[in-house]
Amino acid sequence: GFKATVSLKNITFYYPGTSQPALDDISLEVIEGETIAIVGSSGAGKTTLVDLILGILSPNSGTVEVSDTNPLDAISKWPGAISYVPQEVFMANGSFLDNVVMGFDPKYANIENVKVALQLAHLNAHVENQPANLDTLIGERGTSLSGGQRQRLGIARALYTKPKLLVLDEATSALDGQTEADISHSIQRLRGEVTLLVIAHRLSTIKSADRIYYLEKGRLVAVGSFDEVRRQIPDFDQQAKLMGL
Repeated sequence: GFKATVSLKNITFYYPGTSQPALDDISLEVIEGETIAIVGSSGAGKTTLVDLILGILSPNSGTVEVSDTNPLDAISKWPGAISYVPQEVFMANGSFLDNVVMGFDPKYANIENVKVALQLAHLNAHVENQPANLDTLIGERGTSLSGGQRQRLGIARALYTKPKLLVLDEATSALDGQTEADISHSIQRLRGEVTLLVIAHRLSTIKSADRIYYLEKGRLVAVGSFDEVRRQIPDFDQQAKLMGL
C-alpha cells in the first residue's frame, strides 16, 4: 500500500533559460505521521519544491520519491492518497457540498466523509449555521466566504478523499486572529491523522512542526526544530521575537 513518505536526494532544478538554479542540491526526508514546515522568503524555492514533490516538475539532477516511487506513479497508483491545498483555492459556483466533493459527482457523495472533512477543517459549525446546510450556495467564486473560510474549504476538499499525505501551501493573505486560530486548529487536528507538508507562512504553524526546512535562494540553510532554526537564522529569530515568541 501507499506509504506517506517523501524523499528528495540532492535535487537541483533550473527553470528553462535560467543560469541560477531555483533549487540547489536539496535533500529532505519526510517520514509517515510527521508535520514538516518549509520556510523561506518569497523566491526561496518553496513552491518549486512542492511542484517537484507533486510531480508537476522534474529535477535536472537528483531523485524525488513519494512512497518509494516516482511522484507521478504514486499519484496514479494510489488516487486520493496525496492531496494538495493551494494558496488560492478554486471555488466552483455551487454549494458547500459541490465544493467539498469537487471532481466527484455530488449525487454519490459520501456525506459522512464530507462531514468528517469539514470537522477536521474547522468549518462544520459555519456550514451547520447556514440556511440550507451543505446545500447552501457559496456565491460566485465563493464571494460569500472570507479568505480563511476559502482556505478551510480547500482543506476539507483535500481531506474528502482521506489522503495519507497532505501538501498545504498556506494562504499568505492577512487573516484576522480568529480565522488564524481556526486554521491553526485545523492543522493541529490533522497531526498524526495525515503526514503534513506545509509551505508555512504563519509562525503558529511553524512552531508546531516536527521539523523545519529553511530555504534561502534555492539552498537549504537550516534544518531542525523551531528553536534550533532560530539559533541558526538571525532573521527568523527576529521574526519570532516580533510575534512575541
